[in-house]
Amino acid sequence: MDRRQLTGILLLVIALQILPVSDTLAKHLSASLPVLQVIWARFFFHCLATGLYSAWRYGPRLLLPTVSWALTARSAALFLAIALFYFAIHQMPLTTALTLWFVAPFLLTILAMVVFKEKVAPAQWLAIAVGFLGIVLAIRPSADSWHWTYLVGLAAGVGYAVFLLLTRVIGSRIPAIVTVYQTGLVGCVLSSIAVIPLWQSPSATQWLQLMATGCVAAIAHFLIVKAFERAEASVLAPFNYAEVITATILGVLVFGDVPDRWAYVGLAIIILSAIAVVPREPRRKVVPQT
Repeated sequence: MDRRQLTGILLLVIALQILPVSDTLAKHLSASLPVLQVIWARFFFHCLATGLYSAWRYGPRLLLPTVSWALTARSAALFLAIALFYFAIHQMPLTTALTLWFVAPFLLTILAMVVFKEKVAPAQWLAIAVGFLGIVLAIRPSADSWHWTYLVGLAAGVGYAVFLLLTRVIGSRIPAIVTVYQTGLVGCVLSSIAVIPLWQSPSATQWLQLMATGCVAAIAHFLIVKAFERAEASVLAPFNYAEVITATILGVLVFGDVPDRWAYVGLAIIILSAIAVVPREPRRKVVPQT
């Protein structure tokens, strides 16, 4: 594995330690504000922060949406994934929702193999499978607690897998920060219209939390875009499990969800499954895209 792909893995892991902060804020806010209003904030402040920076760095002309099926589809996939995920975490613990969210690496690896003709090594399949088993061991969702929101969580994972795949398709064609800005446009427009009849006036503290929800998510997705510019989707897939580390810590600190010893065993399996794939990945020559 060359330095470029290792950099991509590092960027993805950093992004996934930041992203649960946004999710935790969203879950906390959804207890006092409509979920749709939290979704609106996630995309509105996402676009506001990245749009202002893009206009300063590259000029206001890039604020106009790029007419592209790939960009539009990716923006819609992210909106679908995030909206469904926020509805899921409103109804269930954050770690349980993440368990369902992690169907994405399976689908991403399969889609990368079909669309990009990437060769998926047996070690990568094993790392993904073992990592998912580690998630299940850590969370151990009970059959008695099955609810329709489990299907919502699974659908969110499907949407995220499509988003990641499309990120790989268009990641190197425009500046990364502009990509992040344009990716949030569909969600920003749709949620801004839908939230009008449900709007509740937030307090000053809630406004700050709503802003942080969008801005923190924007930073994380910027790093995800940069990661997929440097590494193949199938190489990055096992490392999507890194998100559960910060999510578990925040679950303890914010919601009092203290993991038991089996949860720690599961987390150890997740981390080891991601690390184990690195030395077994054959060296590849990466051809820069133009």
